[in-house]
Amino acid sequence: MMEPNSSKKFDFKIDLNNRKLRQALAGFMIIVMLGLGYAGYAINETNSRGFDVYLGSEKIGSTRNEEDVQTIVEFIKADLANTYKAEIVLNKDIKFEPTHVKESEILSNLEFNSIIKSEVSFFVAAHSLVVNGEELGAVKTLSDAETILDAIKEPYLLNMDESSNLKEVGLLEDVNIIKKEVSYDELTSPEQLIEMIQDGGEEKRIHTIEVGENFWTIAKIYDLNPLDVEAANPDRDQLRLQPGDEINLVMPKSLITVTTVEEVEYIEDIEFEVIVETNDAMFTNEKKTKVEGVRGQTKIVANEIKHNGRIFEKEIISEEIIKEPITQVVIKGTKELPKTAATGSLMMPTRGRISSRYGSRWGRMHRGLDIAAPTGTPIKAADGGTVTKSGWSNGLGYMIEINHGNGYVTRYGHCSKLLVKQGAKVYKGQEIAKVGNSGNSTGPHLHLEVLINGVHKNPSNYVK
Repeated sequence: MMEPNSSKKFDFKIDLNNRKLRQALAGFMIIVMLGLGYAGYAINETNSRGFDVYLGSEKIGSTRNEEDVQTIVEFIKADLANTYKAEIVLNKDIKFEPTHVKESEILSNLEFNSIIKSEVSFFVAAHSLVVNGEELGAVKTLSDAETILDAIKEPYLLNMDESSNLKEVGLLEDVNIIKKEVSYDELTSPEQLIEMIQDGGEEKRIHTIEVGENFWTIAKIYDLNPLDVEAANPDRDQLRLQPGDEINLVMPKSLITVTTVEEVEYIEDIEFEVIVETNDAMFTNEKKTKVEGVRGQTKIVANEIKHNGRIFEKEIISEEIIKEPITQVVIKGTKELPKTAATGSLMMPTRGRISSRYGSRWGRMHRGLDIAAPTGTPIKAADGGTVTKSGWSNGLGYMIEINHGNGYVTRYGHCSKLLVKQGAKVYKGQEIAKVGNSGNSTGPHLHLEVLINGVHKNPSNYVK
């Protein structure tokens, strides 16, 4: 028990001879040293951390900051895009792998820029036009590709009839736009690709020759080079072409077919029927119209399906008759024709006024009888016989000549219309022509000539 007011003194001296104390002090020192060593390691670890940079599979250097290299790559791509006005894709990928690197091994941004520019090539992120699986060409942008397709469609939309209603527009072929990487040299301008599409194909056609046609006139019809028409027909001599001959044509054809569906409305004629009635008072070669036929009309609404502006198919939507046709009634004779042999006497071929007789007139010989009559007045054969001439005859204009046999010949001049042809057999009184004013004539009249054994005679002495 302590006594009051007593005090105790503490001794702070360490007894190093104490075994337990020595062990505790040694342990403490180890902990301190380990702690200092870890802190030094951590500081060194942070200072040496970096990234190895790979271009494709090849290491090109090391960096502390991958963002710096990424920025360099983007700058290079932006510079190329500005130069070539296109989206740029490098041919090799940039990859980063974490590592420890000495400060002396770190490349500068300038060095990375130089290495990457020298080691990589680039592609353009283009848009290729593919038709039925075949690539036609690549352009820079999706907008360029779409513009090409719009340009191919445009002519057929502009040439539509104002009254038609466009219901559909499309492309017959399987057309796709795909994004792909190409070299810059593989790019095509939109204008070049449009021209290639419009004239890149061929279409073969057959043309049937008509009167007066040759390779040059046919080429003009189809807007072709005459030499191309000749080349397509190596076995044909254009100097020997005959109507009905067929020749080959090789037409330029667009590689893309524009299809349109247009709703149209139009009026179409309805043909009238013809009914024939008989009349035994008329000769078998005579007929006349009792009731004139009149075509009817129908209003049609249809869908016209066109391929590159040419009608490929037509679908009728509705038909409405707006005017009924009127049936034509024709009367045909059943009476047997009279014999065409000459009777030996001549009848007056037409009705009218004698305007000029046979003989000398104004100092010249007038070799016929002129009968004035209105244009269109019927002219009849003076007797039966064979038509030896029917056509134009200089001063006599349209003229018919009939041989009646036994040396008798009659001529009918200045006609407005000829009703029989050369070689025809005619009977006495048959209508052969119409009065006119053709040739050297001062007014509508018939100029009648009578020849016997080739010598002109006065018609007044023979016709009754």
